[in-house]
Amino acid sequence: MKNLRISMASRLLLIAIIVTGVIQVANVLRITTNLETIEDAWTEFQAAQNEKVRVLGEVRAHLGFRGLIDHFKVYMVRQQDQNLQDIRKSTDRAMAALKAYGGLDLDDAEKKALATITETVASFQQKAGEIESLTYDAVPPAEIDKRIQVDPAPALQALAALSVAAEGKKKAGAKKTKSELLNHIRAKLGFGGLIHDFRNLVIRHDAAIADTLKANVAAITAEVADYRSLGTSEREAKLLTDLGTVIAAYGKAAEQVLAMAAEGKSPLDIDQALEIDNGPLVAALDGLRLEIQDQLAAKSRAVEESLGGVRDLVNLAVWVTVVLLAALIAGSYWLLNYRVRNPIKAITQAMDDLAGGNLETEIPALGQKTEVGEMAGAVQIFKENALEVRRMAAERET
Repeated sequence: MKNLRISMASRLLLIAIIVTGVIQVANVLRITTNLETIEDAWTEFQAAQNEKVRVLGEVRAHLGFRGLIDHFKVYMVRQQDQNLQDIRKSTDRAMAALKAYGGLDLDDAEKKALATITETVASFQQKAGEIESLTYDAVPPAEIDKRIQVDPAPALQALAALSVAAEGKKKAGAKKTKSELLNHIRAKLGFGGLIHDFRNLVIRHDAAIADTLKANVAAITAEVADYRSLGTSEREAKLLTDLGTVIAAYGKAAEQVLAMAAEGKSPLDIDQALEIDNGPLVAALDGLRLEIQDQLAAKSRAVEESLGGVRDLVNLAVWVTVVLLAALIAGSYWLLNYRVRNPIKAITQAMDDLAGGNLETEIPALGQKTEVGEMAGAVQIFKENALEVRRMAAERET
């Protein structure tokens, strides 16, 4: 260590500082990665557990596919007592869900939207009674549809407003979560969506409705593709395929409805001929909901593990930092005090002694292969020169 040059010691100290920095950066990156995992899982967890989103999903379910509007339109065509009972059940469930939503913390705009939806549901319930009266008179479905009109537009706008309020603002560029995508699929499928359009198409035979239905098929297909892009399990992939198959069947059926209508077929004939098996679709929606719940539970456990890992990394980073800083402080003190300050101080004292005429003083650090040793060698030359001058002066005096 005596021959360790200051320049080399400085380099070693610099390398130690760089290594410390690299270790700390690596720890920060690992912590950041874990925190991103936690943040993503927490975002999806919040989206799924958001009470407004959950209850609004129930409202949509009771209004749309296999709900109020579905049963309402089917009752127009089939005119069976069971359909009327289904309307009443769906109405009661929708009203209960709306009441539950009203019990949440809402602003004035949300309360107004909720009142609009409630009014629309009440209108459907009232109109169902009018349909019942018309069926006794054997009024055909197309005529009933003309007489019984409920404008869904205000309710659809209100649902859209509630969705925005419930989901909140997302970060720019943030992807939709699986929970959000499933809710959007349900929305495009039910009230004001694909099933609503299909029932209207069977009754009205309007090509414009067929175009709207096809647009909904394309929109749902895009949502399914977005869902797949988030990564799916084998079961999820199968459920999405089943869902897509039924949705595509509705798209094909739209053309068949128009073709049969052109042949003079009645709405009831078309309904019976083109009845689509919705079983796989119902199973897919329920199965995807359960899969999302299971994945959220798994992510919850992953969050706990990640938090444990973050705690360990933080503790490790703290101790590594303490140890390395202590080593750097000790190394710096040793370098500055024992390899720079003390040797230079000793050489300075030796130079003062030589300047005072004490040519017998010992020059420290002689022979060391360091910068201080080189300085000592230079001072030794001055000492030897001074001794030579003294010897020559003594000879002249002799």
